[in-house]
Amino acid sequence: MQVIFPTGPRRSPSRRRILLHSLAGAGGALFAPALIGRARAETVIRIGQIEALTGPSAAAGIRGRDGAILAAEDINAAGGLSDAKGGKFRLEVAAEDMANDPKQAVTVFRQFATDSSDNRRDRSDQFGRLRPDRADREPGQTAARRRRIRAPLKEWNGFAYRVNPVAASAVPVVLKKLVPQLHIKRLAVLYDQTQDGQVGDAEVCKKMAGGLGYEVVSVEAFRAGDQDFSPQLATIRSTKPDAIYVAAAPGGVRAVSQIREIGFEQPLLTGYGAFQDPVFWDGTKGQVKGGYTWIGQDLSSPDAQLKSFLDRYNRRFPQQATSFSIYGCDAVYTIAEAVKRAGGIDRQKIAQALSNFEFTTPLGTKISFKNPPEGDNLTPGVVVIQITGRGTYTAV
Repeated sequence: MQVIFPTGPRRSPSRRRILLHSLAGAGGALFAPALIGRARAETVIRIGQIEALTGPSAAAGIRGRDGAILAAEDINAAGGLSDAKGGKFRLEVAAEDMANDPKQAVTVFRQFATDSSDNRRDRSDQFGRLRPDRADREPGQTAARRRRIRAPLKEWNGFAYRVNPVAASAVPVVLKKLVPQLHIKRLAVLYDQTQDGQVGDAEVCKKMAGGLGYEVVSVEAFRAGDQDFSPQLATIRSTKPDAIYVAAAPGGVRAVSQIREIGFEQPLLTGYGAFQDPVFWDGTKGQVKGGYTWIGQDLSSPDAQLKSFLDRYNRRFPQQATSFSIYGCDAVYTIAEAVKRAGGIDRQKIAQALSNFEFTTPLGTKISFKNPPEGDNLTPGVVVIQITGRGTYTAV
């Protein structure tokens, strides 16, 4: 998710910090600009990026990081950013690993938010304005569930924004298209309960059942790192589903393999472009072929600007570009556009610029915000695809 929060000033007067936090399960990001102090020539806006660089979602987190790096380099190569007084800004991305641990993500976020040696009085109430606790809690949740940063946000503030599609906006598109096309009357759901985006997928599958005329006949959970899925699959088999929604980050490769190994031939659906990731293809030895998922843009038929980005990305980084590469790039371009419209790096002006915001990134992603009431992108792209090969697909 893409969220902006204010922080205190950076130690050096020639630097400012912006926090970019990407939750791979939610395809997303947190931005916390350190916006106090006068802009100077060649000021560096340092983007502190929190990603899952290790763990089950590392394949997505690494791509989000690398997409952000490439966007920052492109912006700098084009002259960087300027404020209303002629000050110049250059972007710099520094990533930290949340290791697929929500507690670690919040810890690193707090460290970024308080990274300052300035003694100004307004530091004392940084957390009153920042309210980072709101990033990892939902009203009415139990203490155990509050430990997880949930994909669907139920409480927003004026510094919170998300550019990429999430379960609430994308899964309905997938189901509305595939349920009638595949004649799904009985749907089973197998989901990773440790991954917030995948929990969100399972919840949307249950919510959409009545309106689309299918029945959720089984909902089975597992944990990232599990190796044996036979108990869950035995239950699913007994319910005789027409299709199985496998809500799993790349750490769920083994689950997909076992589904096929025991002879399940039903169509497989998933979210967040997971099956399109070569990690899934390699890990299942191609058994995700024919599976369905969604991505933010159709990468198979890019325009010139998107093709240039994809080509440069694939030459530069060892991992093939996926939608998560685009999300990292779009997040940085959104920050840069907000700074431009604010005329500088004043945090209140940036928040105001984002509160009523329409923008198309250089990669063609449409971003629009209207906050209040919330910071979700009102125009996210969602393309339903069927996997045909390693990293290849056809749009449905």
